[in-house]
Amino acid sequence: MLGSSAGKTDASPEPKTKGIRTAAQLGTLCSNFESGHPKATKYSGNGPHRVAAFRGGYETDKDMGRGWMLQKDVKFDGLPGTVRTTPVSEIELLACAREEPGKERQRDCKYTEFGQRSTQRSYPLYSQTFTYTVHELRTGRVVDTMTRTSTASCPARISSSGGGSGRPGKVYAQISRWDTTRVLKPVVEGPAR
Repeated sequence: MLGSSAGKTDASPEPKTKGIRTAAQLGTLCSNFESGHPKATKYSGNGPHRVAAFRGGYETDKDMGRGWMLQKDVKFDGLPGTVRTTPVSEIELLACAREEPGKERQRDCKYTEFGQRSTQRSYPLYSQTFTYTVHELRTGRVVDTMTRTSTASCPARISSSGGGSGRPGKVYAQISRWDTTRVLKPVVEGPAR
């Protein structure tokens, strides 16, 4: 006797890109980019190619991860800047930078805490490595992977709890927008690969 499938629906999983319409929403794909976004611009030609660049990672040893942040201040010749509201239909590439805290102490960073009495605290700054994976947004194909160790740039500010528990013991070097631009420039400004 054959079973009946009456009353059952074949529920296909919704694509991960459903509901993603702007650059700011693309960060969710950086965690696990399985397939492309059908509404993205086709990646072809000599360039430049519009990119949405994200980074995740850590500012202190107490961070539990900040999630993926759009690097909206990364700019390339011949392209308008990619901002939070840039439509997916105008973007060809998605660059995701994973950060790996380093063990090399570089210098100290000083921060002022404001309250009833202002106090200044100093934290040791450690290196951090950034690995950018650049995807063709429409298909999800990996176009290139580049790694760069950060310069001795202190985080602009840290919270007293660092997003985790307790006061941080160290901070991690951050990558500047100029370094991000230099890392991504060959892919963004060069011909499609």
